[in-house]
Amino acid sequence: MYVKLLLLCAFSAVFADISEENGVLVLTEANFDGAIADNNFEGAITAEAVSKFVSSNRLPMVVEFTQESAQKIFGGEVKNHILLFVKKTDKDFDTKLSDFKEAAKDFKGEVLFIYLDTSDEDNARILEFFGLKAEECPAVRLITLGEDMTKYKPDTNDLSTEAVRSFVQAFRDGKLKPHLMSEEVPEDWDAKPVKTLVGKNFVEVALDEKKDAFVEFYAPWCGHCKQLAPIWDELAEKFKDRDDLVIAKMDSTANEVEQVKVQSFPTLKFFPKGSQQVVDYNGERTLEALAKFVESGGKDGAGEPEEPEEEEEEEEEEDKPKDEL
Repeated sequence: MYVKLLLLCAFSAVFADISEENGVLVLTEANFDGAIADNNFEGAITAEAVSKFVSSNRLPMVVEFTQESAQKIFGGEVKNHILLFVKKTDKDFDTKLSDFKEAAKDFKGEVLFIYLDTSDEDNARILEFFGLKAEECPAVRLITLGEDMTKYKPDTNDLSTEAVRSFVQAFRDGKLKPHLMSEEVPEDWDAKPVKTLVGKNFVEVALDEKKDAFVEFYAPWCGHCKQLAPIWDELAEKFKDRDDLVIAKMDSTANEVEQVKVQSFPTLKFFPKGSQQVVDYNGERTLEALAKFVESGGKDGAGEPEEPEEEEEEEEEEDKPKDEL
């Protein structure tokens, strides 16, 4: 009976906010985060308008990223996400979250505001995906969940409401450039037959018009990449005396380039000299097959496109990404 009375009082307060004869109000758990007054539908009631309204109000103004909320976050229609990376145990956590939530009010239905607890070990892979270290947090990053999953980074570490609002507005206005991660160029990047590429030396080396380049884009935790590593070393050793050829690898969890969008690991791409063409290699991952492909200048044995494999690691279930992030 107590629960029934509590719900009756709550719904009475909610309905009191509806002034129109044919009002529409979304009632979800999100209504109990203090945002009831913001959930009144305004305008002509059409199927399209109501659908958009419901989609915009199905989650709280700011939602915590957890295994339980991930499906709702990624399954929603809003594909622009801004994430606040912060420790819930920080003494000023409530203040930071409040400032973040205040900025969210201006972008409801356009950008989803999410916060992520960096003290939770389950979120380590997401930090890695954004090129963040725990000691660099609190911080914010923005991502568009399209085919390329483009990321954006603010120019400052200011997490005030106004700073976050300006950052998101600049994104909406198309004034931001994508943030591409890159490690520093190792001093010994060309000391071995397999050259080491990072974002900062990719164009200079892989797109050298005087040389062919065959590049493996890998992830350190990927089982298929680990299996390919010794074969890739043999391939580079076989062609180490060719001055017009580069066999290289790049850790795509720490480096990104405009010219290549990696969707699975390993991704093998051939960049012919004197050409803007990029050839995807999907053939057999044997020394013989790879060598034949290189000797033909990327023309023979490329193979047919295969299904993504980055989440098929052998006995590495705990290393799988918890979602697309």
